[in-house]
Amino acid sequence: MVPRSVFRAPHLRACSVALAVALLVGFATLGETAPTPKTPAAPRSNQAKPPANTGQSAIDQAKRLIDAEQPEAAAVMLRRFIEGGPGPDLLDDAYLLMAAAMYGMKEHAETIRYVNQLLGEFPNSDLVDRAKLLLAKTHARAGNLDLALPLLSEVRSLSADPAIKRDALRLTGEFQVQKKDFLRAIQAWLDELPLDVGDQARETETQIRELVNDKLDAPTLMRVRDAYPKTFPGDLASIKLIELHTAAGEDHLVERDVRLFLSRFPNHPYAAKAADLQSVVRTKFKSHAYSIAAIFPMSGKLAPFGTEVLNGIQLALERTKDGGETPSIGLIVKDTESDRAAFLDELSAVLSDDRPLAVIGPLLSKNLPVMAEMAERTHIPLITPSATVPNLRRFGNYVFSTALTYGHQAKRVADYAVKEQQFKRFAILYPDTPYGRDLARLFAQEIRQQDGEVIVSEAYKEGDTDFRAVIGRLKAEDLKKYGVEVQVDNDPAKTGIRQGAGKKGKRLLYSPGFDAVFIPGRSLDVGLLAAQLAFYDIAVPLLGTNGWNTPDFARVADRSVEGSVFTDGFFTDSTSPVVQEFVERYRKRFQATPSLFAAQGYDAARLAVEAIRRGATSGEAVRDYLMMQHDLPTLSGPSGFNPDGTLNRHVFLIQVKQGKFVPLE
Repeated sequence: MVPRSVFRAPHLRACSVALAVALLVGFATLGETAPTPKTPAAPRSNQAKPPANTGQSAIDQAKRLIDAEQPEAAAVMLRRFIEGGPGPDLLDDAYLLMAAAMYGMKEHAETIRYVNQLLGEFPNSDLVDRAKLLLAKTHARAGNLDLALPLLSEVRSLSADPAIKRDALRLTGEFQVQKKDFLRAIQAWLDELPLDVGDQARETETQIRELVNDKLDAPTLMRVRDAYPKTFPGDLASIKLIELHTAAGEDHLVERDVRLFLSRFPNHPYAAKAADLQSVVRTKFKSHAYSIAAIFPMSGKLAPFGTEVLNGIQLALERTKDGGETPSIGLIVKDTESDRAAFLDELSAVLSDDRPLAVIGPLLSKNLPVMAEMAERTHIPLITPSATVPNLRRFGNYVFSTALTYGHQAKRVADYAVKEQQFKRFAILYPDTPYGRDLARLFAQEIRQQDGEVIVSEAYKEGDTDFRAVIGRLKAEDLKKYGVEVQVDNDPAKTGIRQGAGKKGKRLLYSPGFDAVFIPGRSLDVGLLAAQLAFYDIAVPLLGTNGWNTPDFARVADRSVEGSVFTDGFFTDSTSPVVQEFVERYRKRFQATPSLFAAQGYDAARLAVEAIRRGATSGEAVRDYLMMQHDLPTLSGPSGFNPDGTLNRHVFLIQVKQGKFVPLE
């Protein structure tokens, strides 16, 4: 007979490990078919209760049946026991065992019913936490992981029993794996480790190792590596990335990963092998006739953007290999975030020792001055694919940019509005951010240069949802010039329109004095703004910039954005054969859709490679080629660099049409 204390007392849990596993974890192996149990009857007050020892015997026998994977027999016995009206000291045991039997029979609704009966009648029972674990497992088995996980979180927070906390963490990890939220799964199992006893810790660590080695793709491995930069399993994720990139022949990524690993885990058992691999990769680098360097954040918060640029660079180099007409070009990758203190020294060493013919980077404008100074000193061109700072020539003659600048966008949308649409008067609503302020200023400048007029320019706070005050100021300024308000009949019976009534059934109808509104903001804000502009009778075309270009904007935004036009430097649905070839190759290579960062990185590398293909064998020669040619091969068509060092790239015009983005060209 299994004593009741084994079922309840944490310090005796080891006496019945098999029973606990069967009750809380192992029911997935039980039989597929089972008779549907009857609804449990409430105890009858006039019914004689069984003697205590008889009741305990029934509980113990039911436990043994469940342990022996005979839930049907256990359910029959427990039903009779519950109908016999046992005392409250055994009824909560009976409810939990009955729920366990129902779980074993895959009767999910009945499992939930008995657990809820226990929780409702015995909220202070010491079986409550285990009942919640069983309830979480039931929800998970039914596919309701979002119901299961909060229960486990509650048990982890409130239970004082280490064994129960451990079970909750173990289940949390398993359920997060099912949701493919691998980082949360790993963290749950790491939190479990201090609670493990005996061989459990080794089992948990093995589970983490198997997850990292067998189920994670490269982007997820990078997230794990960055989440645990100097501890397990960050080391394991780093090693797995090195192996993946070695197998793929991506030497530039191998060199980056090895360098990062050795800086974080210098005394790791794998360090010697990593150092040997680093020597092999460096030897292979020296075998290339020429090289270019890529300098980006490959770890930390900006890593996703750096990775997208690097993907574009890699695709440009692979395209060169396919052609077979270009000398062998190696790629040196440096992570600006791995060791900030030593980064400039490393970059200086690369420029002096490896002598790349071009450096592609940096990502941010703030890093441009110091890198530009090094490029000028070593006569090696620096091509930034994303820094939007204007007038690059103030940094020297070796600095170039393939980025979409604010000036590019302002000029393109202004040309479209004035020259193609014949608009003359404009209102501007812009977010009070550097991006919004600069674009508002540049757009107004372009409009005035083309003899247009900016009636009003108003700022709003990014993230706001109520723009009444901003729109009110816009209307007030417009009414001082060209806007008109007239009273109209507000009788719904006549107009069919229900709006706020003015005096005597009249309302003021506003007619804007401007032809369009320019909104250089985020898509989320623009969708809300557009709807509120329409509500206040401002039904004019809306113009915007690449902040609008998000996947859900056209589908989710109010119909008030229909027909609106915005600009961007890259459009995956462009009809251009060059763009479509790039998009197809990128998706095939990286299983993702390329972004503007990837496209600008591709252009930067493509231009450096083209200079080498045309015979440039030094940094000075690459610089001269980029400065002199005006038909350089870019994704948006033949182009050249402006006198200020920015690529005169084509800017796409994109329209919102019937819930989709469509090109206007």
